[in-house]
Amino acid sequence: MAKKFRDLSEREILALAVSLEEEDGRIYGDFADGLRHTYPDTAKIFDEMREEESQHRASLIETYRSRFGEHIPLIRRHDVKGFIQRRPVWLVRPLRIDDVRKQVEVMELETRRFYERAIQHVSDADVRKLLGDLAEVERLRETEVPRGVSMSQWALSWCLQQAAVSAVIPGCKSPEQVRANAAAADLGHRST
Repeated sequence: MAKKFRDLSEREILALAVSLEEEDGRIYGDFADGLRHTYPDTAKIFDEMREEESQHRASLIETYRSRFGEHIPLIRRHDVKGFIQRRPVWLVRPLRIDDVRKQVEVMELETRRFYERAIQHVSDADVRKLLGDLAEVERLRETEVPRGVSMSQWALSWCLQQAAVSAVIPGCKSPEQVRANAAAADLGHRST
């Protein structure tokens, strides 16, 4: 039987957040796999998004462990009332790019709303900060990061746009990353 969100404990909210980030990361991986041959640049962005979700998950797990110990209960979206049931467009081949874009928009909005709502139900300052930071990442992706630009490219571009910044030294592990970093210099966006 599905539980009401308002009845979740702080422990259960964190466990659900871990599960949601893992699910989203896996879906982004499936999108990358399904688009790699027809839209290789978009597939790379989904690979980066998958990695970002993995980092979010790791932060959530670290916070969970420090508060509640090693065992993280399995709580998934269908265990909680009010979550949108996702149509598994990532399983259809060939993937239609418009379907993928729509799904990503829904996923990012739902994730941001989850974090904003979760903040209202937790009292620990560190947990509230982490959930707020994750909500802000989702908000930035929705409102600031142009379609087709990775979050890392956007962040690098933002740094380069700041008058107080005289040099940015990004990490590079591959020629593709060097090209992506160079392309970030050409991006223009508002400074906030």
